[in-house]
Amino acid sequence: MGCVIPGGFMHAIYINLFKALINLWHGEFKGLDAGTGNYIIPAPIWARIGIETRNAVNATPASFVRSMPNINTDFGNFTAEDSAFWMTWLVPYLLAGRLPEPYYSHLLDLVKIVKTCTGFGITKEEHAKLSVDIYNWRLDYEE
Repeated sequence: MGCVIPGGFMHAIYINLFKALINLWHGEFKGLDAGTGNYIIPAPIWARIGIETRNAVNATPASFVRSMPNINTDFGNFTAEDSAFWMTWLVPYLLAGRLPEPYYSHLLDLVKIVKTCTGFGITKEEHAKLSVDIYNWRLDYEE
């Protein structure tokens, strides 16, 4: 039993949601500003994240990930595969201390959901918990 999202997990998460989150953290989401939030990551930090992304990928065995573009300067060329690796394995480290709370913890909740959905197997209990986790994550995202 797996996680099923209409329209496909790749499009829902790795293309649509990932792109929205990156734009949100850049302060470029649909022309909106941060409002009362504090989740925009400054440009100099994004420059460093882009360099650290490239360095991490260069030090990762090719069987796990191929070369990927700099997320800061070449985000338009990110593929779903790039997004999946960055979001699942790099983001917890690259955004630690850079994405303020409670946004960072909320992001880690999403990473956990993604890892559960893309795992090799899931029990009925995990599936039931996953449904609740996704629902709660979405409620928090909309606040």
